[in-house]
Amino acid sequence: MLAMAADVARDNPERYDNRSFCLGAVGLRKDGVLVTAKNIAAANIVPTHHAEARVVRKLTPDSVVWVARVLRSTGDWTMSRPCTSCQVRMRAAGVKKVVYTIGPDEWGTIQLID
Repeated sequence: MLAMAADVARDNPERYDNRSFCLGAVGLRKDGVLVTAKNIAAANIVPTHHAEARVVRKLTPDSVVWVARVLRSTGDWTMSRPCTSCQVRMRAAGVKKVVYTIGPDEWGTIQLID
């Protein structure tokens, strides 16, 4: 699932901005439906532009989210731990767990709801 999130990030059409990375998120809803979202470019970056905040709008309670940040130059995974605001949004939406990239072939997990 992290590989899928990385593919979503790499497919980001927002190639005109100056960021050195892109983020992608995949959510698995309780009913088995997969949903995806990517971060968007904006003059003023705000948490609602984050991939996690965008994917959570498509989720149901008891979902799981995978988030990947990839470097544009190499496509390698890098740290994508969700910010506090995104964690609050996911917890409020009933997301149980988020798995995120840390580095090449390395990931972490945050249990949001037991």
